[in-house]
Amino acid sequence: MVLKKKMMMMMMLLLLLMALFSISVSINSICQADDRARDRATLRGIQAVIVKVHSWEPEWRAELKKVGLEESYLQSLIERKLEKAGILVLPEEAAKRSETEGILNVRMKFLEPEAARKVYTTLDENQIEKADTKKKYVYAIRLNLRQMVVLPRNPALKALAITWQTESVGFRRLTLIREDVMNLIDVFIEAYLSENR
Repeated sequence: MVLKKKMMMMMMLLLLLMALFSISVSINSICQADDRARDRATLRGIQAVIVKVHSWEPEWRAELKKVGLEESYLQSLIERKLEKAGILVLPEEAAKRSETEGILNVRMKFLEPEAARKVYTTLDENQIEKADTKKKYVYAIRLNLRQMVVLPRNPALKALAITWQTESVGFRRLTLIREDVMNLIDVFIEAYLSENR
């Protein structure tokens, strides 16, 4: 009975996170795109990308750093993977914001369904905390490419807009979430190379 209630609560939290993430995406984006053929076509002619891993919420930084999900470390992993695939990566300060550059954004949100620590009592009656490495978290990852676009009604006006994106929502241990991020990078690489060979 308790297990059944716990599972129902987890499912409700996952559904809530997915709904909130969808609302967040629609509110914060000018243009939404997916990994469809017409959206992949917007990658044609992009000669270089700038990788931007957006900051996590402060309460998550210490926990994520322990499992290799620190923003700067993750950014360097992504940059190396893109370069290995033959995609030119520019540092943000070298960007010219031209029509042939894109900004690859990585955003993640986390939800903690239960307490992160277990308390153990030692023989001398002191209590110590240990991280539960098998604990699972609800998370959402959004990967998108923003690039300079021109509005047909006013060709003199240029703006940055999202033209391609993919997302992932899941329920996994923190140590496995980085794998999911890298899988999304593989999706981008495949989409990019399909339009730029």
